[in-house]
Amino acid sequence: MTKRAVIVGVNDYSVQRQHENWHSLRFCVSDATSFYYLLQDAFLFDPKDMFYLADATASSSVIRQTLRYVLTVSQPGDVVCFYFSGHGGRTPHPSNPSQMYETIIPYSGQYISDHEIFAAADSLPPSFVNFTIIFDSCHSGGMHDESERARRSRSPIFSPALISQLTQCTTLFPCGICLPPQSRQILANNISRVSARNKGVVIEEDANRRLVKESKSTLIAASTAAETAQEHEAISHGLLTKSFLDLVNASNFQIDHRSLIDELTKRVGALMTKHFPGETQSPQLRGQENRMEESFLQGWRDSR
Repeated sequence: MTKRAVIVGVNDYSVQRQHENWHSLRFCVSDATSFYYLLQDAFLFDPKDMFYLADATASSSVIRQTLRYVLTVSQPGDVVCFYFSGHGGRTPHPSNPSQMYETIIPYSGQYISDHEIFAAADSLPPSFVNFTIIFDSCHSGGMHDESERARRSRSPIFSPALISQLTQCTTLFPCGICLPPQSRQILANNISRVSARNKGVVIEEDANRRLVKESKSTLIAASTAAETAQEHEAISHGLLTKSFLDLVNASNFQIDHRSLIDELTKRVGALMTKHFPGETQSPQLRGQENRMEESFLQGWRDSR
């Protein structure tokens, strides 16, 4: 079994800001650095099989090429981890106003949606390779105001035109669940009550469709579709990454996915209560329904 990883952290959004009304972030690169060593020390990833991309090296094309490489060379029983810390966003389908896509936003170039990640994993047998994705970013673009909290949010402020487009949507495709195109109808009409709020969009999501058998990956996302992911100078990290670091403190650490999300939810909740009282951020477990009792970042023991 080989464990491979692509670890990405983006603080500097000055290039993307030339086109959008965004702020740069402060602790995403330190998140990526800490997660790199977490994978190495606690989950026994070999540095020669790990690819670290930060700020200017984390362009869209480099991220996608590196991810495609580690997936292409993977064999049954291997593990691939894709970690991203930075801004997340949303974009409407170019021709279907009822559909929207969550994205992660690189230092430069095209935003990366589930479509691009699936393209990299297209030949990956989901029943053999553990493809785990961790996003310490948010995709709502909602609940923005002029407060200090907004400047700590890992989501850009959306333009009025984009907000108008997004409020027409009824289906959300989360970034990182790797659904084949022919299976995307499973998520049809999975959101409701889409509305503009402050300088973003908030929604209600059908929680019963976060886990699907057709997914080629397991996704741990920093927040729900109606929340924003936060970072704070008191901890010098994003809240999700800090919770990972505090939870995983032993070599060859093992935990199943449902227990992991329960622990992360408690820890992120405690940090929110301390640093952002009155607000919520709830980590989410998405993706392969039939693998949730398996151990996090361990090779599959069988095919399903």
